[in-house]
Amino acid sequence: MLRHAMIEAKIERLSRLALGTALAISLSGGAAAAAEDGVTLLFDTGSTRISPAEAAKLDLAVRAFREGNWIRFVVSGKADTLGPADVNLALSVERAIAVVEGLKARGIRAEQLQVVGVGEAELAVPTPDQTPEPQNRIVQITMR
Repeated sequence: MLRHAMIEAKIERLSRLALGTALAISLSGGAAAAAEDGVTLLFDTGSTRISPAEAAKLDLAVRAFREGNWIRFVVSGKADTLGPADVNLALSVERAIAVVEGLKARGIRAEQLQVVGVGEAELAVPTPDQTPEPQNRIVQITMR
């Protein structure tokens, strides 16, 4: 019960941080459907660090956003089933926030960004519990 309270406090802290920059965080069991022009970034186990190769995908997303008639990015963080579900939910939010910070550094305004954390609720590759799967440790960026 103590760990659950600590995770809830962490999510609350992340929400306050995001609200301070005009971001909306949604913790839900379902993420927005992937848009045709979406971009997916991969993450290492337990990490929120964006590798240089994955950071290049942010440049592509920003270019597509500016060239299209898009008004908003939906940034959806996900996790694999390795570890407790509540920890994975918090990790998915932290990954999405890392991507949002990368987009903001590239000139995207906070009001154009929506953060969604789904943890392990929407697996790209279905796996049993406690299974590491790189294709599930992702952040999907869709444009609306």
